[in-house]
Amino acid sequence: MVWPLSGLVAPGVAAIHVRPLNVRIPNDPSARPQVGLAKADLVFEMIVEGGVTRFAAIYQSQIPQAVGPVRSYRWSDLHITQLLRGALVSSGATIEEKDAVTGSMAAGNMISVDADRVAAPYYRVGGRPAPNNMFADLGVARQAVNAAGGGGPVDVPALAFLPSLDHDPLAGGFASSVSATTVRIPFQRDPVTFTYDAAAQGYRRSQAGARTVDADGNVPILARNVVVMHTNIWETSVKEDIYGSRGLDYRMTGGGTAEIFRDGRRVDGTWKRDGVLDQFTFYDQTGAPIELDPGQSWIHFVYPDWVITSS
Repeated sequence: MVWPLSGLVAPGVAAIHVRPLNVRIPNDPSARPQVGLAKADLVFEMIVEGGVTRFAAIYQSQIPQAVGPVRSYRWSDLHITQLLRGALVSSGATIEEKDAVTGSMAAGNMISVDADRVAAPYYRVGGRPAPNNMFADLGVARQAVNAAGGGGPVDVPALAFLPSLDHDPLAGGFASSVSATTVRIPFQRDPVTFTYDAAAQGYRRSQAGARTVDADGNVPILARNVVVMHTNIWETSVKEDIYGSRGLDYRMTGGGTAEIFRDGRRVDGTWKRDGVLDQFTFYDQTGAPIELDPGQSWIHFVYPDWVITSS
């Protein structure tokens, strides 16, 4: 029995049906280093207004007391939270995005315990500039989810994983793979680099010349899998801040090209997702399904024409 979003061994059937928490975490320079990232099962990195990125950090197997900073959610969080049958943890949102989340909640697809709805999980910390000083206690957030009717079992759509880290590096759809120990994702404000650590069997993330760490213990991030998904991203009419910056939305169904990095190797393939409640699946260029290594995965959404370089 394994966790559906990490492929690691779970303590039992009941555990894997616990509703995941999607925490919206900023990634602008004043938000770094973030707290609690190393304990996430899965991290989605997405471009927002101004060219910076934010994280949707997904917690199911571990529920840390402190995660943050926590910021406002975007359209992309609606897509991700409902696909996971999850609960949204964030500081709030615009009226338009909040209305869309409320509609998804009414349809039974997700829960939200954002700070506009439930104050209890959130608190401010010293030593960080506002607005990047709001944190969340995910234990309290879990209690709030339960109180909102989200405590029952849910069927979390699982990613496809190999049975263990001990395997042929060409297994699981990697027959056509090439060596890739360094990966560069060209985000406009701060490109991201993943460098394979063979001893740790995973990729270390760096940005703006600094290694990405979880400030809780200064633990370097270790991504067993790095996935880059190319899709349509467009500017909406929704104003996200006092400067009139317009939010972005994403096409997250259908399919597109993808690069998948695992075991220090790269496969250029495709991603597929049929409907808004389905999980993402990945394939090599022959159509063979790709399986991921057990452990934390980082999934990035980028524009169709972006070039992902590796060496």
